[in-house]
Amino acid sequence: MTKRDAICDAALELFAEKGIEATTIRDIAQRADAAEGTLYRHFKGKDDLAGWLYQRCAQELQSRLADATATATTPKETLEALIRGVFEFFGDRPTSCTYLLSNRSENAGGDGEASTDVPPPLGVFVEVIETGQAQGAFQNEEAPLLAGWILAMVQRTVLFLKAGTLDGSRASAIDRTVHGAFRLVTNE
Repeated sequence: MTKRDAICDAALELFAEKGIEATTIRDIAQRADAAEGTLYRHFKGKDDLAGWLYQRCAQELQSRLADATATATTPKETLEALIRGVFEFFGDRPTSCTYLLSNRSENAGGDGEASTDVPPPLGVFVEVIETGQAQGAFQNEEAPLLAGWILAMVQRTVLFLKAGTLDGSRASAIDRTVHGAFRLVTNE
């Protein structure tokens, strides 16, 4: 593992644990077992590193969600695949998932601007909900609001699963989250 990799891994862990603002360059360097100046050889500073990590994690999640939805033919199937895809991403990449779900892209954009290269998880959900609304499958509530509620449910379930505070199996918690999302978008 290179020092750059160690810095990226350490920063991702710390940003997910403490948040970007509460994490210092010194914290990252200590966790990575590197000199503080090493970070500046690879990134302009903490915000640049945070933005780069956010984009990397978002690209990984976007790729995973594209794979998960590849065979879906209806908005409802697509929404379910997205929700399950986030849970699978959490299972494989818990730190990356925690970082994405707990940080807004404008807080991790490096230059203070939200990047349009890779939509944050919210954007993908909004698109599916808007498609479902256009087809009459989903209720006509504000799509960003519905997507935000769904992602909040997913995020909370992920945190409860991580903490081991839910009764029942992981699969049951995911199924209940999918059912809750359907109730939000369809009034079922």
